[in-house]
Amino acid sequence: MAVFVIGSMNIDMFFDVDHFVRAKETLLPDRCEVLPGGKGLNQACACSKAGAKTFMAGKIGSDRKILLDALNQARVDARFVQIDENDMSGRAIIQRDPSGENCILLVPGLNHALECEDFENVLEKIGENDIVLLQNEISNLCVLAKLLKEKGAFVVFNPAPVTDSIPKDLSFVSILVVNEVEIEQLLSKTGDPKKLCEEWLGSYPDSSIVLTLSNHGSMFANRNQMLFMPSFPVNAIDTTGAGDTYIGYFCALLDQGSEIESALQFASAAAALSVTRAGAATSIPERKEVEALIEKSDILCQRANQMV
Repeated sequence: MAVFVIGSMNIDMFFDVDHFVRAKETLLPDRCEVLPGGKGLNQACACSKAGAKTFMAGKIGSDRKILLDALNQARVDARFVQIDENDMSGRAIIQRDPSGENCILLVPGLNHALECEDFENVLEKIGENDIVLLQNEISNLCVLAKLLKEKGAFVVFNPAPVTDSIPKDLSFVSILVVNEVEIEQLLSKTGDPKKLCEEWLGSYPDSSIVLTLSNHGSMFANRNQMLFMPSFPVNAIDTTGAGDTYIGYFCALLDQGSEIESALQFASAAAALSVTRAGAATSIPERKEVEALIEKSDILCQRANQMV
């Protein structure tokens, strides 16, 4: 079994600021740094660090070294990563404030150069017991969705950012992973997290949903059960990539045959550790660190009626 991540790879440019820049304002950052990122790369690194055999597929440019180094250091198989010497990789311009919150400006670069043929080359290598992990930072997602549905692949989909490029028919999705903002955008309605999960399942009863609730925890729901995973309390310095860390660990535990409760616990603990460090891919903890946090904690998965 393996996890195949088809997604984005970005060079993240971080700027530590006193506050997010406002209209007509010029702001000098306190600190700047350049790090590897992109939802696809982050999630692939998290999958691999959690112990899953992980493949990354996507496109990067002549500025590739920082991205390939990150994949190699996380032990991700990069055989499906294509290099275009005539263009640039994706970019993310990220402001971080003193509380650890961030705002992001995204430049797609070669993430928006993926075509049907690129997808077919990866899909022919995917087995029936493998997991395909997707986000919404690449081009031609509707084409990929059609191919995945025809193949009958097990797909974990993180529809971030929520844009018009997301397929209208999401029946190709086995597990949807979203945060509070994304599920409201996707369903075009607001409401209680439980009700929003039920709304999704009403449309796609054969699927499951994971809803992350920031520092309040996360939920899992399918037609048979609804679970709540409390968050691990930590002092956050940078929330960038926390959701990607959560998703990567969750997929890795599923790939390894773990129960949903265990997958949620590992994902939550990994995300908690990641926000105590700066960066996205560089903040992802190794599995032994996650196991240590879980071992010294009494935080367990609960039935959703125990939500606080």
